[in-house]
Amino acid sequence: MSKEKKYGPVFLETTIRKEWIDYNGHMNMAYYVLLFDEALTNFLDSLDLGPDYVQQSEKSLFALENHVTYQQELGLDDPVCVHFQLLDVDSKFIHYFMRLFHKDRTKLSATLEQISLHVNMENRMPTRFDKTTMAKLRTILDNDKKFERPPEMGRSITIRRPAKASAVS
Repeated sequence: MSKEKKYGPVFLETTIRKEWIDYNGHMNMAYYVLLFDEALTNFLDSLDLGPDYVQQSEKSLFALENHVTYQQELGLDDPVCVHFQLLDVDSKFIHYFMRLFHKDRTKLSATLEQISLHVNMENRMPTRFDKTTMAKLRTILDNDKKFERPPEMGRSITIRRPAKASAVS
């Protein structure tokens, strides 16, 4: 099964640039988030919710919370792609998950789970999506339910410790 059929459509394909490599010799963590942000912008553009939408409607989406996992190093000139999966929507929020893969090695390099809020740019307050946008989002959500549920979804951050043996009385 192709990754696109398993994880959702690709919304970004690029190559790792020299300026993204840090002193450890791999891509700096900030650029993983940059790639996810570019993929999100491409997804929003596909729904007519990109920069033109912001200019015309004076509404936009703000990130509220995200969680990134770094799973495999990326280096200079590595070809990568980002898959996008919509997990949930309501009248003001979208919840989504993205996977960053090294294209040649087919290894999962990183994931990002995020919730964004639809905002009125005039008063900076939450606002509902219009009916047309909600219909598009619901169609995508229904379609994306066929993709594999991300095992990283909903994770919290903690140091995993072995369970302590219970005292025998």
